[in-house]
Amino acid sequence: MGKGILAAFITLVVGLLTMSVFTGAKEVGVVVSISVMGALIICFNENKM
Repeated sequence: MGKGILAAFITLVVGLLTMSVFTGAKEVGVVVSISVMGALIICFNENKM
């Protein structure tokens, strides 16, 4: 679970920084959904092992 939270946080921070530099942070929902799905994928893969 810790890896999933770390991945979600890093994805969120990098996505928001990138969007604020290039687009003015208008698509925050996209970054949040991608970071949540990445965290869920990591958590489900950890639980299978």
